[in-house]
Amino acid sequence: MEDVKQNTLKEEKILNFLKKNYDFEWNLSLYEELESTNDYLIKFANPNEYSLCVAESQTKGRGRNLKKWQSPKYENIYMSLGFSINHELKNFSSFSLVSALAVHNVLLRQNIFTEIKWPNDIYLNKKKIGGILVETLKRDAVNLIVVGIGLNVFMDSNTEIDRDWTSLKLEFENIVVDRNEIISDIANEVLVLKPNFEKRGFDYFVRDFNNLNFLKGKKVFLSNSLNKEGTALDINSDGSLNVRIGNQIRRVSSGEISININ
Repeated sequence: MEDVKQNTLKEEKILNFLKKNYDFEWNLSLYEELESTNDYLIKFANPNEYSLCVAESQTKGRGRNLKKWQSPKYENIYMSLGFSINHELKNFSSFSLVSALAVHNVLLRQNIFTEIKWPNDIYLNKKKIGGILVETLKRDAVNLIVVGIGLNVFMDSNTEIDRDWTSLKLEFENIVVDRNEIISDIANEVLVLKPNFEKRGFDYFVRDFNNLNFLKGKKVFLSNSLNKEGTALDINSDGSLNVRIGNQIRRVSSGEISININ
């Protein structure tokens, strides 16, 4: 594998790989270090552009439920996409699932098969390799969505992570990848999937998602208000998860609970 330092991110390379469209313009922000790419776009995303923010490292990267996202320099992908939508923000509550599908599709084209752990984690060989954090906001009467994506690429050790994790380097020792290209491919794929989500909702993607549903059939513990153990089943067309608890099936949303695999 190429030395990590030789695989630094380059603005011109990312822009070259991004698909061009006369309907919108890209605004790329690339930083050596940021507190958080999501936080940057929440502050500065332009409603009239497709904003892409990328950093070599994050000092305050975060995942779902305010968990810290480990962000060592030069090793992984830390990116966020920001764009306006012509829908109510609540209608985009399941867009994290679609964004996870976008990451899966990009890696599959590299012959890397991943699964998705509802609602926002990417798994490879039963270990976490990436995650999604979608946030919404309103600015000047315009609805905006920010899609944060983290993907472990070259990282081969980290004692701060409290769950099984992996990276492309750990799973494929001799793999040669260009983070610039992967970043652009993911950004392109999110925008390819977005129109169908806007027209048809998550129902359009539910079959594909269930084919990649890492949780299906697994024993899970539902924290927060439920505090119960159950068996994860399929995802519904609204993005909720079916969980069998005793003789009943409960539909749970990502905002209600946290999922722990037993």
